[in-house]
This record gives sequence, structure tokens and C-alpha cells, in this order.
Amino acid sequence: MELRVTLLLLLCCTGLQAETPEAEMSQQEGSTFSIQCPYTTQPENEQLKAWCRMRNERCQLEVLTLDSVQYRYSDRAMQGHITIKDYNRTVSITMSDLQAEDSGIYSCVYSNNYVPLKTISLNVYKELHKWELDSLSVQCPYGALGYSWGRKAWCRQGQAQCSLVVSTVYPSTWGSNGARNKSSSIQDDTRTRTVTITMDKLQVQDSGVYWCALYNPNQRPAFIRIMEVRLSVDKSLPAQTAEAEISQQEGSTFSIQCPYTTQPENEQLKAWCRMRNARCQLVAWTLASMQYIYSDRARQGHLTIQDDNRTVSITMSDLQAEDSGIYSCVYSSNYVPLKTISLNVYKELHKWELDSLSVQCPYGALGYSWGRKAWCRQGQAQCSLVVSTVYSPKWGSNGARNKSSSIQDDTRTRTVTITMDKLQVQDSGVYWCALYNPNQRPAFIRIMEVRLSVDKIPAATTLSVTTSSSQKNSSGNSTQPRNTITISVVLCILLILAFTITTALCIRQRKKLKTGDKQRTSMTNQRAQHSLRALKTWEELQMTAET
Repeated sequence: MELRVTLLLLLCCTGLQAETPEAEMSQQEGSTFSIQCPYTTQPENEQLKAWCRMRNERCQLEVLTLDSVQYRYSDRAMQGHITIKDYNRTVSITMSDLQAEDSGIYSCVYSNNYVPLKTISLNVYKELHKWELDSLSVQCPYGALGYSWGRKAWCRQGQAQCSLVVSTVYPSTWGSNGARNKSSSIQDDTRTRTVTITMDKLQVQDSGVYWCALYNPNQRPAFIRIMEVRLSVDKSLPAQTAEAEISQQEGSTFSIQCPYTTQPENEQLKAWCRMRNARCQLVAWTLASMQYIYSDRARQGHLTIQDDNRTVSITMSDLQAEDSGIYSCVYSSNYVPLKTISLNVYKELHKWELDSLSVQCPYGALGYSWGRKAWCRQGQAQCSLVVSTVYSPKWGSNGARNKSSSIQDDTRTRTVTITMDKLQVQDSGVYWCALYNPNQRPAFIRIMEVRLSVDKIPAATTLSVTTSSSQKNSSGNSTQPRNTITISVVLCILLILAFTITTALCIRQRKKLKTGDKQRTSMTNQRAQHSLRALKTWEELQMTAET
């Protein structure tokens, strides 16, 4: 504790000579930076080693080490993002999960006088990828600079200097200060010490390196970097026509191979994209035998991508209806298409006559919730409307019903629910949950396909099924009939067995009773004879005595 107090006092009063950085280190946000500062002399083993952030020629302590003990001072160090070690006459510093506001000048120092060992300029930049006509919004916090006054600017780096794009005007009041040109704007909130930059309708030629900067046109250099942004703008991919439609049942596995013949660089990436609005939404990609995943389904292990022997192989397992869509194998950072397919993942349902059907069609993957939804039945030429919602301007639920079918669209959960009652054999067919616009062709855009088969109830079970039809209807999506004949036969056999066993037991009991009566009669006769003999013997003894 005394050491920390002493060091804080030194922090407040100790200044260092202006140190020119030996090098500039550029690191992307989120990355890890390490530096080693060797030293040759150490008059005392107890000499401290520290990592300073230089501000106004003063050492602002981030972290220090003394006698193998580490002391943390900055918020980033206390969060575990900065570590320091002193071993084998080398001070090693590691900064992890770098953020743009970590940019600045740093020094390795030793002893209580903060003697510099090495000084570097650390530039932590943002790397952004956009499509043509996208918008860009960047926030540049500058609280770490220690002040909020002065003009701020957004400039583009050239070969010789940074060229002004847009700048604030010098504020006369404490608050917000902004400006705008044709396609860019800047807003400086001095209360939160944050500059916000926006660029609209980006073009490929907007790609480049930009600075949020302090700006003084009367000095050289005119721009002092706050934060660097590396922007790349790509052209939207031309609308891809699917080479084939692949239909797969829910729960199945789908594989595709995309061969390629040329590869200017071995490091060219290969990717699997889901195409939306002529744009590649990355699902997964591979580069130098490493696989990188982006979608939730890929993170759950349901998608793999491999690049081997000039062939990109993609496998999608446990397919779900919401996986339906247009996909492309692409290569290079420009996402050049190798193969494009339309994947249709359908539900297959089996029902009995008089059953009910209930189907939920999630459409969140489409990216929007507006517009009418419909349930249509596929014919030879087109899909025929069964039931549809009406357009509702309100955020919520929207439904409709006809004689035997209903549709409900919950725009909050982005799910369409279809029900069909009292199904008949003639209801068998292929159905679509679809986006519906009767004023365009085609009028239906598939959300999900359902293949429905309805079978007649077997004649032998008609009576039993009729008595329990209400239970069947309440069960919804049951796909197996109840075989009441089998149950009845089993019950009859059990009753016959029970009757036979009971009869046999009764007969056996009666036989036992008869046998018992005979035994009791015999014993009674034996006892009577024994009594007569005893009486006769007693009379003979009396007569002998009298004589």
C-alpha cells in the first residue's frame, strides 16, 4: 500500500523528457499485442519495471512489477487486459482485446525515476466491410486524450497527408457541434467526449483509410489522430440465378461440391453464402485449412466447409424448413460465385381423414415482417390460393378464415400459423406458406413447403374411430390410427381366460368339499363303533364281578 501511494505521488509530479517513439505498432480492434523490453543493467534487484501511457510528457501508470508482484492501475489492467512480467532481464507486456481508445504512446520504464527502456506508438484501428449503397456510422471516443476542446475532423489518408472530408466548427458553447457535406456528417458531443461520423450511400471508391482527428488548419500537421478506420466497400453481387433447386426433407443432410480450376493464391478464401438482396450473407468460410463460422446453425455444428483437392465441400445436417433459400459457393474476398443453388427444405406430414392440421411457418430469416401471407396449393401451372391474410398496417397479429382453413400472422414472432379442419383424402397435395402479392407475378413467394398426404380410415375401424373422432381432432398433428379391433380382441381373450380360471377354481373347491364330507362321515362311524365296543367290554366286566 505504501508503495502504491508513493508511486501515485510520483505519477502526479514526475515528468519525463519527450520521448520519440521508436516504432508505430498497428493492431486491429480485438487483437492481442505483446512487446519485450530487454535491459542489461540492474543495480538493485528491487528496481521496479512499469508500463506507462505517455500524456503531456508524464508517465500515466498502467501496470508495474516489483519483486515478482504485479500492481494494476488502469481500468483495462484491472479488467485483466494488461499484464507485465520481469524475467531473465526482459520486461514482457501483453495487451489483449485491444480497443481503439487504447491507441497512444507507451513506454517500458524502470526504477523510481521511470527511465525509459523502449517507447512505441500503438495504433488500434477499426476494420469495416461494407456493400455499395450501405451507410457507415462510427463513434470515436476521445476521453482518453484528457480534454474536449478544439475542432474535430474526418479525413482520408493519402500518400502524403490526410485530406479533409468534413469537420466541426470551433464550438463557442459546451455541448454538441456538427457539420455536414454532400454524403458525410460529423457530430461532436463534448459532454460524452465522442465524435460520431456518418457516410451515406457508400461507393467502391470510398474504400480507404480514414482518421477521426483533432483538427487545426493553422498548424502542421493539421490532423492529430484520435482513431483510424480502415474501410472496404464491395460491389453488390449481381443477381445470381440458381443453377438447380435441391429439395430435402426436414431432418435430412445435404452435401454439395463446388470444384474450381484456378487459384492464383493458395490463401484465397472459400465461403458458403446465403444470398439476400443480391448480397452474400456469410454462413461459413475456410482459409488455409481453418474454418470460420458465422451463422447460429454453423455454430451449433450443423454446417461444415472443407477446401481439398481443388473442391469446396459443404455439408448441412439436420435441415430445418427455415434453412430454405438461395446459397452460393464463392471464392476470394470479392465473393466470386462458383456455384449457386436454391435449397428447398420441406415438411412431410401424414394424416387420416377427419384429422386436423396445424403448421407454423417462421419467416424471420427473410429479414422483414411486412406484407400479406398466404396458404396456397401447388398445381401443375401455379399455386392456387387457399386462404390469405389482409394487409395490416398495425404491428401485431393479422388473420383470416374460410370454410375449413385459417391463417394467422404474428408479426412480433414473425410466424404464420396455418390450420385445416376435418381433412379429406382430396386434401392431399403440396402446399406453400408464402408471401402474397396478387398484383405481381409470381403472386406467391415460398416461405415453406408442406407435403401433405391424407389417408382413408380403414373400414373395419370406422365405428370405433367415429366414436373417438373428437379426441382425434383435439390431438392435432397425430399421424398414427388407433387400432381398436386389436385392443378388443385382446380384452376378449383376457376375459375368457379369467372366466375359465374362475370356473376351474370353483369345480376344484366343490370336489374338496365333497371329499371332506366323506372323511367326516367315516370318522363318525368309527367313533360310534369304538364306543359300542367299550360299552360291551364294561358290561362284561360287571357281570364277571357279580359272579
